[in-house]
Amino acid sequence: MQNLRRLLGMIWQDQITTISILTQAGMPSLFAILSQRCLHWLGHVCQMEDRCIPKDFLYSQPASDSHLTSQPTIHFKDVCKKDLKTCRIQPAELEMEVSNCTTWWAKVKKGIKPAEEKRELEREKKRTSRHRTQPVPTSHTTPPLTTPAASANAIASPE
Repeated sequence: MQNLRRLLGMIWQDQITTISILTQAGMPSLFAILSQRCLHWLGHVCQMEDRCIPKDFLYSQPASDSHLTSQPTIHFKDVCKKDLKTCRIQPAELEMEVSNCTTWWAKVKKGIKPAEEKRELEREKKRTSRHRTQPVPTSHTTPPLTTPAASANAIASPE
């Protein structure tokens, strides 16, 4: 990101968000790139013959799950299902969808755009709520400033 800012002639003191920099450069976010690469690889693995190591790894279940009980284990398969759902592709129809590479890649690319826009809207909503200013009260009265000497004089001389 630092190099992209430098290429666009921006400095961090300008306080320009990462998303606006990526928009000016015409680049997708890192989340979109990772989701797209993950789904492309998933399509490649689904087209492999049975008994290939990556396909066996994808469709297998771990023998034992040793992890902390408070945290659920997230497998690569779970990440792929989440990415499929965000692209509005049904995981049950994956094998049929991947049969043609060009249509699969086009469908992934088409699905990533709305998912990224939705993610960006949620992010912007969070950002605006975080940067919302507190309302200033209209009837603001401040107590008069007193010094210790003035306080002693007020106590000593009653009116």
